[in-house]
Amino acid sequence: MPMELQEFLQTKLLAQLTPIKHESLNNTFFGVRQKDHQKIFVKVFTQKGKFLTEKAVNEQLNSRVLDTLEIKLPEKLFVLVMTDIAPTDITCQLSPELAEKMGEKLADFHEHVQPFAGIYRNNELLAKAEYDIGTFSKLSMKKRMLHLLAVFKEEEAELSKNLQAHSKTVLHGDVGVRNYQIVNGELALIDFERARMGVNYQDFIKLFYQDFRLAPDLIAAFLHGYQSSGLQVEISQLTQVFLIFITAIGIVRYTEKITDPDFEKVGLKMLETVEQFLNNNKNWSGSESTKETNLLNALIK
Repeated sequence: MPMELQEFLQTKLLAQLTPIKHESLNNTFFGVRQKDHQKIFVKVFTQKGKFLTEKAVNEQLNSRVLDTLEIKLPEKLFVLVMTDIAPTDITCQLSPELAEKMGEKLADFHEHVQPFAGIYRNNELLAKAEYDIGTFSKLSMKKRMLHLLAVFKEEEAELSKNLQAHSKTVLHGDVGVRNYQIVNGELALIDFERARMGVNYQDFIKLFYQDFRLAPDLIAAFLHGYQSSGLQVEISQLTQVFLIFITAIGIVRYTEKITDPDFEKVGLKMLETVEQFLNNNKNWSGSESTKETNLLNALIK
């Protein structure tokens, strides 16, 4: 279908398009419109929710959105046409200086993007965790996850109260090095289709484990950049660990369907964190609040 889609869009938009290969597997193109010689970036979605989310966030942050289309080829597709900002990958090695700038950029996103109509809220995390675990094909992993879930359920009232109080941030939803790009010589966040409401801490987890590999200097620098604008993480340690658990569930579920050994190791490392914390805090009281740095420093020793 990609070639058929490309030809259809070229005719519809009166533009010569070149496909872009991307890890997200979205169909994306760049090119130039004939009518006004505008350089354009075209992103095609199979899910209307992600299409609307990407559109809504961009409309808050910039003036890139030029046009939208709904097409059938033969399934329904949703097309977002935007100005092309010609982003390029980060080529330098991760450093504390770069990590600090990444933290600043995420803080800017969290500060300026406001909830919009139809934003995904995902309020029932415990119920979703139980459902997702139930879909696992590996019995040993299912048992391991259910055991941990039972511990969190014992603190359900406190977890729910803590999450409800702090799930007020519009999250980027997929913070990783690949979604930090260089635009006009400056670091920028891109790809907003997974934006949703939640606790700001959720946007750190995959980045810290997958890209930073829990390196203390990178984490500390990122947090310094993030907190320089005044933003903080205010949830309890137990809630932080629960959100790591939720993230691990998503990764394990994904890697059961799509083989990705490296990503699977990231999810398993998160599970080790959860088990370590719960084993070391058997008499835990979820009411204690702490800054995130304290927990992360304890985890990476």
